[in-house]
Amino acid sequence: MDADDKQRPAAIEPTVFRVGIDRATMRGRWLGTRLRQHRVAAGLKGAQVAERMTRSAATLSRWESGDLIPRPAEVHYMLELYGVRGEERDVLVRHAEEAQRSGVLEVDVSVALADHIWLENRAWRVQTFQNSVLSGLLQTADYAREVLMAWNPAATTERIERAMAARAARQRRLTAAEPLQLVAILDEAVLRRPIGGPDLWRAQLADLVERAALPNVEIRVLPFAAGAHASLTGPFDIVRFRDEQDLVYLETRGGSMYLDRLEPFAESLRRLEVAALPEKQSSAMIATLAKETP
Repeated sequence: MDADDKQRPAAIEPTVFRVGIDRATMRGRWLGTRLRQHRVAAGLKGAQVAERMTRSAATLSRWESGDLIPRPAEVHYMLELYGVRGEERDVLVRHAEEAQRSGVLEVDVSVALADHIWLENRAWRVQTFQNSVLSGLLQTADYAREVLMAWNPAATTERIERAMAARAARQRRLTAAEPLQLVAILDEAVLRRPIGGPDLWRAQLADLVERAALPNVEIRVLPFAAGAHASLTGPFDIVRFRDEQDLVYLETRGGSMYLDRLEPFAESLRRLEVAALPEKQSSAMIATLAKETP
């Protein structure tokens, strides 16, 4: 048994993924799931694999849970043991290389944004509630630039443009061949907070109406008349996957946070959907606000 293995506690399935250092955690978790699936398909027990690799069973368990990232050579060896070759092996080994490189404490914001794109690209559906600004999936370029500059006035032009590129990449999923399904509930306050000049704001509202017409996009407004509602604590996204565990995404000043305890958020979303206006009525309201913008 390695000295490191003796010192580390047994792996516990996390309910909160690390804040601000998302790539290693999220990609490690995905890699571990794939490795576990291939091991099970090969009919091997974890203890058998650990023995062949002269590592502890606890280490293998932490690799498969995503708590630790195996080295690329270790991934290659495991996949050979499981009979996995060709493109699948190359993808997973390359994935391990990327995860190892990004497992540091200081990560540029563009890395976190790129990782969220990676995560969203694996999802089939996103359900979002927003009460201050529009989701990045629904922002026009001009609106996004205003939001980013307000968020961080000291940001360089280069950094703003990288973040803008990330938003554009995310939005391409809405019109892809297999488009992302988006359900967005917007507090009325989002629609009554004019960001940028009148022309910019009218264009953003008009773009929302166009987005709402897409068959894979549902936009609904939570009116002020609803009063106290199920998410007064703030916005959240539920990111849903077909073959993996769904996650909740929270954006904070300290970085991105992912949680795998969905129940409270799913229940809040159900209650928000009950209180929100129907789709057609929501689109009509947004269009009216666009016309009323001076």
